[in-house]
Amino acid sequence: MSTRPRSYNTEGVILRRRNLGEADSIFTVFSPTEGKFDAIARAVRKPKSRMRGHLEPLTRSQMHLAHGRNLDVFTQAETIAAYLAVRDDLDRLTLAIYCCELVDRFTADRAAQSELYDLLVDLLEALDAGASPTVARYFELRVLANTGYEIRLSHCAICDGPIAEEDTLFSVASGGLVCGGCRSRGGSGRLISVRAIKAMRFAANATMGQFAGLRLEAELEAELQRVLGEAIRSVLERETNSGRYVEALAVPLRPPVHESPGDVQ
Repeated sequence: MSTRPRSYNTEGVILRRRNLGEADSIFTVFSPTEGKFDAIARAVRKPKSRMRGHLEPLTRSQMHLAHGRNLDVFTQAETIAAYLAVRDDLDRLTLAIYCCELVDRFTADRAAQSELYDLLVDLLEALDAGASPTVARYFELRVLANTGYEIRLSHCAICDGPIAEEDTLFSVASGGLVCGGCRSRGGSGRLISVRAIKAMRFAANATMGQFAGLRLEAELEAELQRVLGEAIRSVLERETNSGRYVEALAVPLRPPVHESPGDVQ
């Protein structure tokens, strides 16, 4: 009869912390091999703690843990990446916290999702390198796809027919874009622009770095934020705690500006 090891090693990103008592803290970790889990760090808030600073939200660390009766216990931790540039910029910090909250809410405990972990690390590294807030839109779209809620963008979500190059109904209830012929069956939704559709299609196939390199005017960025935000809220059936702060980062809408074609073709 096999028994599980008393301890294990894993790397992971700290999604959030909750203080317990005078010196302990409980951390929610997202690991490529262990999935999401909570673990306790004893006396981590004391000034002489060796793990102090290595177990902070948004930190990627290598960890050693011992199995506990109710919660696993951190015994060692060493920082892999602290993402200091993210912490020093309020806008990037807000987006990083928001994306960590999405991972927390879209995942079940102890369900390993290595692709989603890689996506989160890519997001933190991109923000740390100075990427624009556009990467959050890429992250939202990919989180939905990686957790079973992929948005139908190439064909009609109802009839699987082609989507004409025109403003098109986006229906969260239907699961994506709805062609003109099915619009009466698409339920509630919003018309989204051709450029927003092209931007999301590009995101579905591009790397994060490629998408971050797009030059999106304020109106298109705000449109993508509204559309993907509605999809996120519909799946979660609630607003995220950090969502309202992310919305505050959006540039106010201005009247449409007629320009020569940009990077999204």
